[in-house]
Amino acid sequence: MNATVETIDFDQVFADITARLKTDTERRIRPPLVRIWDGNWALRGEVHNEISAKFSAIENDTGIGTIELPAHYYLARWMTNHDARSTDNIFITVDKDGARWSGMLDDLEQIKDENGQRIVRATFKHDIEHLRHIIAYSNPFLLPEVQFPKVFVCFGPARWSLLLTLFLNLLRLESHLWTLPDDPLDPRSWLNLDTTTWSQVVKPLAILDDRSPFAIVHSRFKTMYEVSKSIVADAQLTWEPRRWLDGDPEPWPGGRVRHGALVWDLVDSSGWSTETSFAGNLFDGLVRAVTRIAADGFNQTVEEIRDPTFPEEYSRPGWKGTVPRAPGIILRDGDRTGVVSTSFHWRPATDVGFVTGGHSAPGVNEMLAAAVNLIGDLTSLALLLPPLGGTASELLKPLFMDVFGAFMKHRDGARARKLGWSHYFETWCDGADRAYSLNALIALRTGRWRTREQTTHTLKVADGYENLRIGQRGYGNAWLGTRIGTTVRDWGQAGRVYVDRITEIVLAWDRDTTPTWDITVGHREPEDPLMKGLEMLDELAGLARDLGVL
Repeated sequence: MNATVETIDFDQVFADITARLKTDTERRIRPPLVRIWDGNWALRGEVHNEISAKFSAIENDTGIGTIELPAHYYLARWMTNHDARSTDNIFITVDKDGARWSGMLDDLEQIKDENGQRIVRATFKHDIEHLRHIIAYSNPFLLPEVQFPKVFVCFGPARWSLLLTLFLNLLRLESHLWTLPDDPLDPRSWLNLDTTTWSQVVKPLAILDDRSPFAIVHSRFKTMYEVSKSIVADAQLTWEPRRWLDGDPEPWPGGRVRHGALVWDLVDSSGWSTETSFAGNLFDGLVRAVTRIAADGFNQTVEEIRDPTFPEEYSRPGWKGTVPRAPGIILRDGDRTGVVSTSFHWRPATDVGFVTGGHSAPGVNEMLAAAVNLIGDLTSLALLLPPLGGTASELLKPLFMDVFGAFMKHRDGARARKLGWSHYFETWCDGADRAYSLNALIALRTGRWRTREQTTHTLKVADGYENLRIGQRGYGNAWLGTRIGTTVRDWGQAGRVYVDRITEIVLAWDRDTTPTWDITVGHREPEDPLMKGLEMLDELAGLARDLGVL
């Protein structure tokens, strides 16, 4: 019996590939879907007459979006007629390649140029700004006037712990247990445990499904931004707030939320604690490794994985995405590549010692006071005098309070050996005022992360270059937090690949150009001195609130 041999219609295969590439090109150059909503998330209209627009998404920080419209455009007239609007708040959503940028109006400006043309410029803040406006109570279940214990502490995997902390405080805000609801006459708004009516919800996560590093989440009336800032940086997690709109897929299997609700999630796109690529070169391939935290909770090492498996996802036809342990995107710098412009920075690590503290470790001052009290009483008893231990303790307190165990230092020997015998010695780590406490450990970890070796690679890539597709939900293979590889021509070892995460994405377009994505790979520093000042104020405010807590 003759076996049937299946033949391949090469013309049909070629036609299918051509059609797929054409469809992909048309999708990439298609303008974003921009919609304006009022404060109750009622649609006011789609924007189709913008002069220019630019929307920035920054990892774990507030991006800014601006859009310019003719003053006579109906949406511009609706926004500027604020006295007649039913709600003051204005929201915007920008959908492009599966990604959704959403934010709240921050500033509305009308400009008249020298030609007499009037332009309305609307500035929006990304929805991650809400983290700065949610305070993590010491005890979310009690009145603010009655807070016991003094500090909220949650120990567990970083993603689960932060999401749980956010959920408990959203429960406090949305259930109106101790505060008046917006409509006090509606009985359903009192003790509201129906999450389908909440304005913000947290995407569920089982603790057993969380592979992120363990962290100590603590707060004494800090904002959620302050609470999570160091933890998400240390664990390389990315906050992902996304507005759910009617017609979208379920926010999670079986999940039901109201139209316009903000769904919070923490995404581990880096694979930092499981298996990922840290570096490599074009000739030997990328090196796969995993980060290990030492038993002291401070030191960390990178262990290379021998004989790693290659992800099978890359072999699936039509699959879009990137796997952290083997990033499938490498942007090559050269004369005939799609990298239009590039700026590369490398900074070596600085300090090798980390100091924090100010007050003695818990129990030290108390033990010394008890010892002085006991010695004074025994001495008084021997001299047939009244007990003078308490008096002696009060008089000698200035001499022994916060003298023993008030400060602590940790030295990174591996970093010192790598830097050489001449290096910066030590740095002060803000964020803790008491040595040998949970705050102190976190402050030391934060100081080590702040002084680490850093690479920053800012690129402008031609649209559709090689296999880079910016987008989400099956439309792209890269977004905030995604690890990708980049090369730098005439820099260091030939073919060296630097692997780091995308930390900023900017979508920009105007009437004369198609939408383009600009990406920043690696460590991101605020360029505006005012932004740096605000970050320092945030840190000082958090330090002031924590004085004497632990």
